[in-house]
Amino acid sequence: MAEEPIKFHPSSLPDVVLFVESVKGMEVTTNDSPDIYHLNTELVPLEKCWSDQKRFPQGTVRWWFDQSGYQRPEQQLKRKPYNPHKTGRDLGQDDHDRPGFIPDGCNGKPCARGGLIPTEPNQNPAAKHGQQPCYFEIQYKQGYQEETPFSIFLLAKPIKQQHEFVYYGSHHWSVLSQNIDDRSLNFKNGAHNKQKVSISNAINWNEWQLIELHRDAEDRVTIYVNGKNVTLGKHAFDGPLHIGVLMNNNKGQTIPEPMAGDIAAFLVTAQMLDEGQRKAVRNYFDGVYKYMPDH
Repeated sequence: MAEEPIKFHPSSLPDVVLFVESVKGMEVTTNDSPDIYHLNTELVPLEKCWSDQKRFPQGTVRWWFDQSGYQRPEQQLKRKPYNPHKTGRDLGQDDHDRPGFIPDGCNGKPCARGGLIPTEPNQNPAAKHGQQPCYFEIQYKQGYQEETPFSIFLLAKPIKQQHEFVYYGSHHWSVLSQNIDDRSLNFKNGAHNKQKVSISNAINWNEWQLIELHRDAEDRVTIYVNGKNVTLGKHAFDGPLHIGVLMNNNKGQTIPEPMAGDIAAFLVTAQMLDEGQRKAVRNYFDGVYKYMPDH
């Protein structure tokens, strides 16, 4: 009997910095008991993490399992004993405002949904929720900051927002953001080096799209959406790549604002993948999530 071919999985790629997919390792809490409202800190177990059930009736995501080879220091593991994931970067949000869990958000597969700070002020002066955006944060000193070629894949369903918004990044440094006027993409690497990197109409609202950003050894970047090259001109971005958060680049009190749409997967590698590897990633995500529009 012939052996079945080994199926490709993104975690097998070389130099994986961070890899999350919504079909694995989303730790969801649905507890909205007033008795645990004051307990929401980094050190409480999942069942005692308060969840804003009015905003996200299916629960909120506390942790998201990173399938990279990153090993957390022993001291950090001891300090946060309740995190069920002992390897990979510590990705999640411990505050009262965290992304919503949508069980069938991506063609029958789960996803996470961001949310902005509510425009209506909370009348309860003791309220701890509704104070910041709902995003994913990489814990302090676990972020990625290296000057290498890279490939980044984000499977997202953006919605039109009032202002330019951020898919991922680190404040004042590496930020991929969405221009809402012409649906192009902006990238910034360094405090002041922000450039329009894609053609207009590169992104569609309310549709799942695999957004790719690649930097080669000469610091040149290219942008792909659903496998199509949508790069505008030629751009070079040197300096370290900083990866800190998803759906935001800071605490969200400034413009560009956080992303309020959905995300299903995020992959970062510390080398620029070749075309064969890129196709393998695209095919894997399409096999799981059926994101391509011809399905």
